[in-house]
Amino acid sequence: MEDNTLVITGLRAVFPTPGGPVAAVDGVDLTVPRGTIVGLVGESGCGKSVTALSVMGLLPHPGRVEAGQIRFDGQDLTTLSEPARRKLRGDRMAMIFQDPMTSLNPVYAVGRQVAEVLRLHRGLDRKAARAKTVELFRQVGIPDPAARYDAYPRQLSGGLRQRVMIAMAMACQPDLLIADEPTTALDGTIQAQILRLMGQLRRDNGTAILLITHNMGVVAQLCDQVYVMYAGQIVEAAETFALFAAPRHPYTLGLLGAIPSVEEERPRLYAIPGTVPDLRTPPPGCRFCPRCDRALPRCAQAVPPLTALGDGHLVRCFRAGEEEG
Repeated sequence: MEDNTLVITGLRAVFPTPGGPVAAVDGVDLTVPRGTIVGLVGESGCGKSVTALSVMGLLPHPGRVEAGQIRFDGQDLTTLSEPARRKLRGDRMAMIFQDPMTSLNPVYAVGRQVAEVLRLHRGLDRKAARAKTVELFRQVGIPDPAARYDAYPRQLSGGLRQRVMIAMAMACQPDLLIADEPTTALDGTIQAQILRLMGQLRRDNGTAILLITHNMGVVAQLCDQVYVMYAGQIVEAAETFALFAAPRHPYTLGLLGAIPSVEEERPRLYAIPGTVPDLRTPPPGCRFCPRCDRALPRCAQAVPPLTALGDGHLVRCFRAGEEEG
């Protein structure tokens, strides 16, 4: 059995546009060891969701994976046929999508949609699948779960629809769970409950979880390792404690600096200057260079490599080593 449930190497996902091809994900390397929770963080539009959809084989047309490998339990998913990938989705691989309203079928009751996953992948009969679905609804905090089984997506709030999606993703106790902003529409109490469920899934079943989020507090609480993504590339990766204790990339420093603090009074929150670059015409050197207050002349000309600083800490910055010693 592989030590790593998911290994992404050199992933490049491209979308053709009238203005030219856009590499929404450009040379991404990422590893999710078995039984761990790995965070993927970054601004909206940096390529996090596209990375997840590439793994699941669900990139919207006309997007395509142009290069790289996506190895799931040692098998390169990019070489599989669509029927073979369909057998994995919902069974050994599952994803909690960011927008539950567009992910649930509006003409079927939500309970039926979750039960169908159990019938298809676990061979349960209709009665057993219904009972299991009601129990899943209870676990994710859906009130009156038996009655909600027969509700349609339009009859549920955004938070309840999100909990249905979480129940569906957890139904078959997958080997890999990709959670794309899984608690965005939920209140604090339910968010904590869902995060506990994800932690339990990891502990009890050895599920590997790739957690995509903007919430650095959730990352600090739940993740074993963190990848920071910017403009389609990984710019820093480290164990969670190391990243929070000693961030090395200026972009990571900016993300952490923008977090409100109850211990430190500041007249206003820090904001990273500038905007994310247009990926149709990315900067020729470091993609963060136009927004960086530590940039060197060569940062605008050459692309910095992802450099190892020790203990698995990787940074894509020419000045990363200056913080050592």
